[in-house]
Amino acid sequence: CVLMIRRPPRSTQGGSSAASYVYKRQVKFVTTVADLASRPQHIEALHAADVMSLLRPLLLDNVPSIQESAAIALSRLANHSEDLPSDIVANDILPHLVMSLSQQNRSYKKAAAYVLRSVAKHSEHLAQCVVNAGALESLVSCLEEFDPEVKEVAALAIAYIAKHNNPSLALQVADAGAVPLLNLCRFYPSDAAD
Repeated sequence: CVLMIRRPPRSTQGGSSAASYVYKRQVKFVTTVADLASRPQHIEALHAADVMSLLRPLLLDNVPSIQESAAIALSRLANHSEDLPSDIVANDILPHLVMSLSQQNRSYKKAAAYVLRSVAKHSEHLAQCVVNAGALESLVSCLEEFDPEVKEVAALAIAYIAKHNNPSLALQVADAGAVPLLNLCRFYPSDAAD
């Protein structure tokens, strides 16, 4: 279980060594998991340790670097097999990612969109779960971002949703208004949002 203590305001931080210790441990934990998840030999051990349920509350942390590292770890885990993205769906993580796409900075948006891409790529069912979580609207709005990396990852996530042999998914992508924006990204990759 992860203890969630919010980092105190700077004016009181000097007297709160316990909160500072917890904050440092959270950063260390989430960066270590993200690093381990980048190596295939560690994936089974991370899955067995139920790391998904430990990362979920860190997506809601008030420290952006912790949120981003948690999303990066989830995307790396989800990229490896269909079991891990199923855990992301089962742990109710998708709604948090979708909600944050409209509220966070571009680095986090890129990481969250990559998680959605990594989940949607594995199967038609998982792609439908991403759509059911409301991701299409948020991903389409990411296509209008100024940052080309955010647009690219959002476009890839949308492509993985539409690529499955289910015309309903492709139709949902079209109905969400993605096609004109994807065309703009194709013709004007770095300035489609202008």
